[in-house]
Amino acid sequence: MDILIPILILSSLGLISGLGLAVASKRLAVKIDPRLEKIHGLLPGANCGACGGAGCFGFAEAVLKGELDISACRVAEEGKKEEIAAMLGKKLDRKTKLVVVLHCGGGKKVKDKFLYKGIPACSAAILVMGGQKECRYGCLGFGDCVKACPFYAISMGDGGLPDGSQAGLPHINLERCKACNKCVIACPKKLFTLTPQDATVYVACRSHDLSKDTKAVCPVGCIGCKLCEKACKFEAIRVVDNLAAIDYNKCTSCGECIKVCPTKAILEKFKKEKMM
Repeated sequence: MDILIPILILSSLGLISGLGLAVASKRLAVKIDPRLEKIHGLLPGANCGACGGAGCFGFAEAVLKGELDISACRVAEEGKKEEIAAMLGKKLDRKTKLVVVLHCGGGKKVKDKFLYKGIPACSAAILVMGGQKECRYGCLGFGDCVKACPFYAISMGDGGLPDGSQAGLPHINLERCKACNKCVIACPKKLFTLTPQDATVYVACRSHDLSKDTKAVCPVGCIGCKLCEKACKFEAIRVVDNLAAIDYNKCTSCGECIKVCPTKAILEKFKKEKMM
């Protein structure tokens, strides 16, 4: 009998607490818009963060609140974006599809200035005298970008192209690239940029050194000769600080700059993609 009374008291307290929690959960429950789960279900689930949201669920919440535009997601299929737009009664703002390019053509064409035996990562190698490569602007070749890409769009290889070019450099699969910006952030040399998909021409160099200094370390670097600038009828390319720069608002991808470049520092990205 002495044990029964405490048991009954505890059971009653448990029952009262349970009922209290049940009532509280009903009254204090946060109402979730049923469209949130539907929007999240239409997203790819990559959680790459390229949109500016906290993953795909964060993006769905931001879109529902009007804080982010549907087009901010670079990864989702256009059809899925159209469904989200229709669900919200909005018009999809179509933006130019972007893909990433690597502004380096050196790779194994550039010699090492010392033997690096540290952590096999570009972020670590750059801390030792700016990296082991003679070109202080070029790719270090440890593949931080490969590890950062959530879509397996980048791979490292020893001459993935038939002519052996780009050996020791990241190879970009443009069909897989979602322009998520992960490689741009991961590269300590800042060698990646996002460019319009329909623009086929890009400068595979980042060197701002004088012609003689560039030639001394890399056979395919931009030497600032301005032949590309003179050849372009659309004034889409200019040499600034010893490096050719393309204005994609003017560029028609005519390829005249590629023809006249003496060091082959200007490349056609889709041609190389097909060769891979």
